[in-house]
Amino acid sequence: MLVDKLQRNPAFGNVFAVGVCVATPPYEQTPVPVGVPKTGYMIESMVSAVAENIADLMAGSVPHREPTWNAVCLADFGDSGVALVALPQIPPRNLNWAGQGYWVHLAKVTLENYFLRKVRRGSGEPGCERIIMKARGINWLRPKPPAPPPTQAAE
Repeated sequence: MLVDKLQRNPAFGNVFAVGVCVATPPYEQTPVPVGVPKTGYMIESMVSAVAENIADLMAGSVPHREPTWNAVCLADFGDSGVALVALPQIPPRNLNWAGQGYWVHLAKVTLENYFLRKVRRGSGEPGCERIIMKARGINWLRPKPPAPPPTQAAE
C-alpha cells in the first residue's frame, strides 16, 4: 500500500499501513527488482507513529508523527551472525554500521529471550531499552514539530 510520511494512504487519510505491506519505492534501479527490506525495529517505529496519529484523529487533531525508519538488525547464522544499524534505512544515511561474529549469535539469543519476556509481560518499550537506544541516537519517532506561535486577538 502506498503511504505518505505519516504512514497514511494518500487517497484515504484515515487508512494507515505498517510493515511489509508498505510499498516502499526502491532507492535505485537493480538488475533484479527487489523490495526494500524492513526490520522489526523499523516496523515498531511505523506502529508507534500510526498509534499516535490515530489518537490525534480520534481527538480531532491533525496527525503529525513520522516514523524514523531506522534499521537495527541482528541476523543469526547459528555459530555466527551479522549485526547492522542504518539511520535511517533508506539513504541518505546519518549512520551506517555493520559487524559480524559469534557475539551476534549470543546477542540474538539474548534479545529473543528478552523480547519474549517483554511480550509475555505486555511491555511495549521498557525504560532501559529506550535509554540505551536513545544514548546511541536511535529513536522510533522523529521529534515532534514545534508548536505554532500563539495568535494575537485583534482589538
